[in-house]
Amino acid sequence: MKILLTILMLISSVKALSFAEISNWYSEGKYKQICQEQVEKFYIKTRIDAVLNLYGMACLNTHMINRLSTPIFGLTKSKQARENAAYFADILYKKKLLYYAVIDGVDISYIRLPKSDYILSYIFDRFTKGDYEKDNEIFIFKEPNSDTYYELGKSELEYEIPRIFIRTYKDDELINEIEYW
Repeated sequence: MKILLTILMLISSVKALSFAEISNWYSEGKYKQICQEQVEKFYIKTRIDAVLNLYGMACLNTHMINRLSTPIFGLTKSKQARENAAYFADILYKKKLLYYAVIDGVDISYIRLPKSDYILSYIFDRFTKGDYEKDNEIFIFKEPNSDTYYELGKSELEYEIPRIFIRTYKDDELINEIEYW
């Protein structure tokens, strides 16, 4: 029994994460590896704010913004941590409001929030200002003097939970699609 326990402890220590490994993943652009439950658990165990910052940024980079609640509530120890928590909260809030507007048809045009460089923030700002064309249930955001445009709408695919999408087009070719719920 002691041998089995020793082997299990050895195996678990081999699979244990480190901050250096998470940082390397981020540097290598392996965002999906970071925006996972194991990294979240590593943060809970270590309480290293830098881990939570990397986790939050990785979740943004993979558009898995529903996972931002952990960094929103966990980043409290420093001014920079609180600033990042506010940024993550802003993005998550904008997603929720766009979802509410597109899925339920609620008017959110009166809401003004800070701008950021995240695509959802950009679409939110233009949506609330009415800076779009509408084609049936699709909101189209054209870039001035450019062949790039974006579409915001409700997914037509059947999901248990309705989803919204943001599609990016260049020269009328779909180059990116993100779904949110």
